[in-house]
Amino acid sequence: MKNSKFGWIVFMLFIGLALTSCKPEDSDDVNQDRIYTVYELFYNSNTDKTVAVARFRFGNPTGTLLELKTPAYVLFNGDTLGYNYLYSGHAKEYSGLITSGTFTYNNTDNITRTNSVPAFDTIAFPAGLDTIVKSQAFTLAWDGTALSANQNVGIFVGSWTWGDDALFFTNTVGADNIVMGTNQLGNLPDGPSVLYMDRTTEIEAPQVTEVGGLIRGKYRANNVTVQVVP
Repeated sequence: MKNSKFGWIVFMLFIGLALTSCKPEDSDDVNQDRIYTVYELFYNSNTDKTVAVARFRFGNPTGTLLELKTPAYVLFNGDTLGYNYLYSGHAKEYSGLITSGTFTYNNTDNITRTNSVPAFDTIAFPAGLDTIVKSQAFTLAWDGTALSANQNVGIFVGSWTWGDDALFFTNTVGADNIVMGTNQLGNLPDGPSVLYMDRTTEIEAPQVTEVGGLIRGKYRANNVTVQVVP
């Protein structure tokens, strides 16, 4: 599934809150029909903030990052999204949880495309999760509904030792848990680790150029610190 694979790539990068701040090119320097778009509405329970982000790339999902230049612009619910290097895209932060909204993109050729965020669900770690035994597989049943079509859940376990971490992912319809196997848990050092968990609903954006695009809603659970033991 193309959408799910792309969503997994994005998830693997999500722990880096300060995204790579490479200098974008100007959108008016490229063929407007070859601009790939990704729209995201992301709520983080840890900060109680929602951010609307629109990213534009030339040609494909990994193409050159673009910054819109007048007369091009992008709006979320009528608010202009300015370019933000932290998010590597056009973004605006909001207080609290926002669960719906519409992105409006007008390109240099004055063609307007409108896409609405798909409904996305909440998620939380189960109460009492404080220890992981890395020599034993562990089934983490999240607090929230089972996955439906176009949804995925990813968990990142980050330790205090660089490179010693683990990633887990599922997009199985009907799933309400993730099995954390010993092959990945075994990478973790003994001691404290932080668990991060995102739940995403992602679809192909309906109004896009010939090269396509995605639109997603994402919810991050409150992080949990656990002790990793042998």
